[in-house]
Amino acid sequence: MHIQYFGLSSFKITTKEATLITDPFHKDSGLTPPRGAAEILVLAEKNKKLYSAVSGISGEHFDVTDPGEYDIKGVTITGIPLKQEDHYVTAFLIESEDLRILNLTHIKDFNMKQDEIEELGEIDILILPVGGNTVMSAAAAAKVVNEIEPKVIIPSHYKMPGLIIDVDPLDKFLKEMGGKKEEMEKLTIKKKDLAEEGTRVVVLEPLR
Repeated sequence: MHIQYFGLSSFKITTKEATLITDPFHKDSGLTPPRGAAEILVLAEKNKKLYSAVSGISGEHFDVTDPGEYDIKGVTITGIPLKQEDHYVTAFLIESEDLRILNLTHIKDFNMKQDEIEELGEIDILILPVGGNTVMSAAAAAKVVNEIEPKVIIPSHYKMPGLIIDVDPLDKFLKEMGGKKEEMEKLTIKKKDLAEEGTRVVVLEPLR
């Protein structure tokens, strides 16, 4: 499996059978919207223009836009609605190639109860927003990491060149996590690569 990052809460996940793109952002963000072909398109808020700029995504893609369970091309996706003040944002559990990814998209409040977290099962990779303001703060994101205990953390939705949305820099979250990080353009990972203990913080260079 390969995981790449466009910016905000938009990722490209490539498995042996399918390419999946999440939350392609609008040019109103200040960034150039994601482009590319995909078999699966995942939207946490289908009615929010900022996170659903789908015109740059080509190919005949199956769109996952609502809570529920979906099986497409060897990928199982479970949409989990999370209440955010006066609306819902969907988080997604993505399972493929024996890896389990929990993508917390662009939530601000992680309000799952302990038994709901346990029902998720073991999470290999946690993608979570860390920039504060409209999404989780660095401190809140670090607390979620402690609750879920993933093997790999990929932070998202933080300040980067060109972005005009008011969010904090990544360093704030990294400080909460002790400062350790691995930087790469693309995370290539298999189940056997996961460490038995400890958590890796992987910072992905945004695709341009």
